[in-house]
Amino acid sequence: MRLLILGGTEFVGRHFVEIAHERGHELTLFHRGKTNPGLFPDLDTRIGDRDGDLSALE
Repeated sequence: MRLLILGGTEFVGRHFVEIAHERGHELTLFHRGKTNPGLFPDLDTRIGDRDGDLSALE
């Protein structure tokens, strides 16, 4: 399953990403890049703000 995760680098989201990745899901992380930006270097990561320009998701 392809999943887009908003955040995912801290608190609960981090564990969700780990479990989903272990189960073989295709993940894209979209976060601001302020907390642990290099936490998942092998995943598709997009830096941006959900309240701003979402062109990074295109």
